[in-house]
Amino acid sequence: MSDRSGQILIGSILLDVNRWGKPKTPSYEVSDWRDRFQEAGFDGVELWEYHATLCSESEREKLRASNFLTTLYNTYCDFDDASVTDRQQAAEMIEQFGSVGVKFNVGKDPALRDTYLNNLRAWRALVPDTCTLFCECHPGTIVEDPDSAKAFFDDLGVDGWEIIVHCFIPETDVLKRWFDNFGPKVTHAHTQLRNEASEVQLLSDFPERAETALGIMSDYNFAGSIAVEFAKGTREPGENMDDLWTAAQSDLAFLRERL
Repeated sequence: MSDRSGQILIGSILLDVNRWGKPKTPSYEVSDWRDRFQEAGFDGVELWEYHATLCSESEREKLRASNFLTTLYNTYCDFDDASVTDRQQAAEMIEQFGSVGVKFNVGKDPALRDTYLNNLRAWRALVPDTCTLFCECHPGTIVEDPDSAKAFFDDLGVDGWEIIVHCFIPETDVLKRWFDNFGPKVTHAHTQLRNEASEVQLLSDFPERAETALGIMSDYNFAGSIAVEFAKGTREPGENMDDLWTAAQSDLAFLRERL
């Protein structure tokens, strides 16, 4: 997807202070932030699915009217047999919004590996051909390790998928393994740079670590997009949208200067 080369998106989840609440109750409407996102210099939005499913119809209409707001769709649908309705809903939203890609997670249970493969194949056929499936090979899932992920996608047997990396992990050897295993299939990255206490930090506070990761990506000819997923202030006491937004713009500026 070379048309995304160099694009920097903002994850709408970044600004939502209720992102991990149960039940899900989004704290803002993404359409209200469109102008600020564009004026700051973001190229689009990775849209948290609950900003599209747990909102008013008028908000959905605003999202449908702006491809900028729905560049990538971020779903948390599962791939067990019981979650077929959630997968269908995600596919419908992707089609409504014209999203060029969708972020998804494979499940956590190794015993369901074949089930995940079968349901992912079926979902690939259900999602519009114009939309690429981006696997966030998240810790805790059966594809968190680059080698396990390679075996999984070798067995999948269909195309139309690509790989997301968390580029600022401290283990640079693991980042390299993702590229060694998947090469040009690595086309999207999530940014969240954490310290030893797992607190999200500004990229400018750890420039050497961030620049090392970006250098590795350049060495492997990374030609995809990057989403600022979380920023300084995430889950900190007194977390608020103003501080998160300021931090997100700082990380955007850091990335623009180096890409």
